[in-house]
Amino acid sequence: MEFGVNFILGVLAICYGIYSYIQRKTAPEKIERLRIMIERNGEKMGHSIHLFGYTILPIAAGLLLLLAHFRHS
Repeated sequence: MEFGVNFILGVLAICYGIYSYIQRKTAPEKIERLRIMIERNGEKMGHSIHLFGYTILPIAAGLLLLLAHFRHS
C-alpha cells in the first residue's frame, strides 16, 4: 500500500481535530483563539464557532481526504 498526500493529510487533519477536542475538554482556558472568539461573539456562539472550525471541520475534511485516497487506490 502506498501512502499518498490525501492519506497523510487526512490522518493529520483527523488527529488535529481530535487533539483540539481533547484540549477543549481538558484545558479550554489555555486556548487563546477560543478566548478571542468568546470575547467577540459571546460565550455560546464563541464555543460553537470554535467547535465547528477547529474540531468538526478538520475531522470531516480528514475523512473526505481518506475517502478520496481509498477510492483512488
